[in-house]
Amino acid sequence: MKKLLLAVAVTTFSLSAVQAAPTLYGKLNVTLDQIDKNGFKDESVSKVNSNASRIGIKGEEKLTDKLSAVYLAEWAISTDGSGSDTDLSARNRFIGLKSDGIATLKFGKFDSYFKTAAGNNQDIFNDHTELDMTSILAGEDRLNNVIGFETDKKLLAGLAFNIMFQQGEESSATNNTTSGQEDSRDSFGDGISTSITYDNKDLGLAAAVAGNFGVASKYSAYSLKDIYTDAIRVTGSVDFTKMGVNGLVFGALWQTAQPTDDTVSTTSGTPAVITSYKGLKEDAYGITAAYIIPSTPVKLKAEYISTNTESDGRTDRKQDLYGIGADYQINKQARFYGVVGQQKRDWLAQDDKKTVIGLGMEYNF
Repeated sequence: MKKLLLAVAVTTFSLSAVQAAPTLYGKLNVTLDQIDKNGFKDESVSKVNSNASRIGIKGEEKLTDKLSAVYLAEWAISTDGSGSDTDLSARNRFIGLKSDGIATLKFGKFDSYFKTAAGNNQDIFNDHTELDMTSILAGEDRLNNVIGFETDKKLLAGLAFNIMFQQGEESSATNNTTSGQEDSRDSFGDGISTSITYDNKDLGLAAAVAGNFGVASKYSAYSLKDIYTDAIRVTGSVDFTKMGVNGLVFGALWQTAQPTDDTVSTTSGTPAVITSYKGLKEDAYGITAAYIIPSTPVKLKAEYISTNTESDGRTDRKQDLYGIGADYQINKQARFYGVVGQQKRDWLAQDDKKTVIGLGMEYNF
């Protein structure tokens, strides 16, 4: 009897340990890129780029029949040993509570709901160091000091609501006027990111409407960063597989962004020269297409994204990002791929087009 009780106890402990064990995950993504007009200069460079490579742990632990604790911690990995992926720098990380089939409450640092409203069907070169749409769009931000609330997609038949509150954690004496917000950021919800998403796999439809309010972002046309911004984003995609055209997907994006308060300026030089960016605003749109060739592991992709940035007293600045690509899916975890893309800046008198030709491999675990 004692042996039986001992065996039951050991088995129970083992099952609990398995349930509690975190999942190790990550991906390594590396390309060999040939870049003409690198940095929009008269130079050509060959680079080995690590493209948002990462490693992380995540898990879910049952607290009751319906309530679970959830957690995730993710770090960047510099697969090439240099460049934008700094080894073990913080990416998404959170801890929270999940009510099964209803909603999740999270605390930590993670992608804004404005950012996640756009996925691979809106940015086919997602994560590529040179061609990700982050290089030209405002709003592609990961936020510190946030509380996020996400309803489960199953709750309302594919419709979900997400909202995130960011705490600025500043002194009440801090002045953010030149960064686009006249008030100090010392309260609950200094920045808010929210989205409503819809996903219907039976129809092959996905759509989202998202907003940022008082969230720091960048305006790449004027090399401005950490500007507190209000923005609206609308995205959608259609998978034509359900309509009889297997493997064909179209995606689209539209957004507009401007400072929360129209007070942005910079100061430089000695004596100090103040440059005003009154009337700063960025409008953007994008379209994408992807097609999996029937009975093959090959996916063909194409993308065009355009932004127009205006500021009072200045000529509008336009940026275009476009290209094509092909994936060869080896299995669920690994793929080879190639890309040919170009980014154009219309305000440069010369060297206004950066061209990238790349071959890469991605492995997920």
